[in-house]
Amino acid sequence: MIDHSKSKCRAAWNNMYWNVHAKASPCWLTVGEIDRWTVDRSISDIWNGKAYRQKRQDLVEQKFTGRCFECKKDIDNNVWPLARAYSQYSVKKYPTMMEMELSNQCNLECIMCSGELSSGIRKNREGKPPLPMAYTDKFIDQLEEFIPHLEELRFNGGEPFAQRIVLDICDMVAKVNPKLKVNIATNGTVYSKRVRKILEQNNVHINLSIDSLDPERYAAIRINGDLSKVFQNLERYKKYCTDGKRELCIMVNPMRNNWFEMVDFLDFTNRHNTNLWYNTIRYPEEYAIWNLPSDKLKNIYDGLQKRLDDWVPYTDKKNNVHITKHLIDEQIGTWLLDSYTRE
Repeated sequence: MIDHSKSKCRAAWNNMYWNVHAKASPCWLTVGEIDRWTVDRSISDIWNGKAYRQKRQDLVEQKFTGRCFECKKDIDNNVWPLARAYSQYSVKKYPTMMEMELSNQCNLECIMCSGELSSGIRKNREGKPPLPMAYTDKFIDQLEEFIPHLEELRFNGGEPFAQRIVLDICDMVAKVNPKLKVNIATNGTVYSKRVRKILEQNNVHINLSIDSLDPERYAAIRINGDLSKVFQNLERYKKYCTDGKRELCIMVNPMRNNWFEMVDFLDFTNRHNTNLWYNTIRYPEEYAIWNLPSDKLKNIYDGLQKRLDDWVPYTDKKNNVHITKHLIDEQIGTWLLDSYTRE
């Protein structure tokens, strides 16, 4: 395998990101640029194939082709580049990480999402037929060879707890490698007997998406969602993660209609003793912050900075202030500088 030591990103050497069209790539940013799984083209064929090898060679030569260029900009600006997420995982013969968006099955229709990751949006907002399932049981059979070598398995996209293929893979993981760290990104609205069984049999870590702490605003963002139900399931996840010494992280999408709540999530995660992370919303552009004019970005930057300056920790159990500082100083601050350049 091509030596990764001269590359600023390890993803092409240790990760496979699978999307709903059975396309594989080193990360979500490059989905569609690499290769595609079919019943005649195996996981192994892709991992050892020409497209993956070419991406590795490009990165060694500092060629940020395709959407890798977007990550290079973050690297240059010291804004937690996506590449950093893969630096902690080993480089071996097999991938040591897999991230999966296997189905768009979802019970919510979030305003910042699309039919690619929400069956409800595809049907009701886009008026399109159901997205065909790109994977078969053969994919799960092939995946079994890779599970013992993974350091982490992640399920994103749609609502994983509502997807049969995700639950079937988790059943297989429980038999093959039950200690494997399985990270599931959930909207927190689905909790069934089978979900409870999956949690009991696997080493599951939870990323729970909550974009507002106000019930009305939450419902306006996460259409069909009920914040009270999410809070109820949060208590279940807290007990599960605390008892098993697993990670529980609250994931937030800062947007034009909720940015003023971002410091509130410091109190919330502090009180619940969870981790905190802010995602980056680039599209749809009408909800994104990065593309606002400089005067509005300056208002957001100053407003959040003042709130953070006035913030007093609820307890000393969990302090995510550095996460919020990075959101304000590095990410929004960089966008503000970019807006001056644009204008």
